[in-house]
Amino acid sequence: MKRIRVWLRSSSVWVSEAGFGINFDGNEGFRFIVARKSIARGDSAMFHFFITGSLRLAVFVLMGLAMLPYPAGAVGEIGSTVEGRALIADNPLDPASYINFSRFLVDIGELEDAEEVLKVGRNKANPSSNLLVELALVYEIRNRMSKAEAAARDAVTMDPDNPAAQLRLGEIHYRMGSKKAAVVCYRRAQKLLPLDSLPRVRLVNGLMDIGETAEAEDLCLQYISTDPDNPDLWLALGRSFEKQGKNREAFTTYGQVLSIDPMEAEAYARQGRLYCRFGQFESAEHACRKALTLDQDNLVAHAYLGIACSYLDNGKDARKHARIAEAGGMNMSAVWDKLGK
Repeated sequence: MKRIRVWLRSSSVWVSEAGFGINFDGNEGFRFIVARKSIARGDSAMFHFFITGSLRLAVFVLMGLAMLPYPAGAVGEIGSTVEGRALIADNPLDPASYINFSRFLVDIGELEDAEEVLKVGRNKANPSSNLLVELALVYEIRNRMSKAEAAARDAVTMDPDNPAAQLRLGEIHYRMGSKKAAVVCYRRAQKLLPLDSLPRVRLVNGLMDIGETAEAEDLCLQYISTDPDNPDLWLALGRSFEKQGKNREAFTTYGQVLSIDPMEAEAYARQGRLYCRFGQFESAEHACRKALTLDQDNLVAHAYLGIACSYLDNGKDARKHARIAEAGGMNMSAVWDKLGK
């Protein structure tokens, strides 16, 4: 898979050299991403993954290693498995040595070996909440969800003030369908990192998904007042407006997203959906096609391009995009009813 793009912004979060995540577009679809990045050690940044490839899996591995501090202690550059094992041999009690080696293994795709290294570290190294968070993430990536939840719970029990542990447990709860429990964790992570973008975005999106749209809107406005150039927060605000039926406000808000980031496919797709609701099908077609030039797998864009084309007497394209959206789990009865399928 090739990476489409990675968004970097100043933040209090330390990032690793490998990352896992998904593009979160509300309830319309989740897809798995593996992306590599090169960020100098010690750089403080927050990164957001966008859709890569076309593999559609219902997974929710959000931001992966991004919330973990780069481990202090036995850091050292690791360029091979030999060097990684040597690092552990020299520092058998330091959890950082196991974390660093596991991250190298994750980066080269050796997930099973990364899991084994972290399990050894859990038993032999000094107790470490961050090591347990890393282990939970690897379990999650490997779809071993009960083990992921147990490891994340152990991390939170060991250090309730570790925002990475709270966020990881929240992501696991969300993926397992316990969205209210996820929101509890996101809220705790946000209190621990009050100025950080990631917990803010997760919290407001989680609140919307459990029906607390008014609180989500209030928090979005509060967060935007201190971080006005964050497109994710504006996108979340637009979603909150849509969920409350404030379609004109939502449309304007998605325009604000695009003024900050003209390459944000989801904002174009959501504008396309609103154009359909406004009955402006030519504008909807244009917005959705623009979204698909930026992200060919955006399900919202496929769905509403299908709807727009069905009203523009373009049955061929209507069917094509409706089938793609339907394969991704969206209900496309509006297109089939219009076309008289």
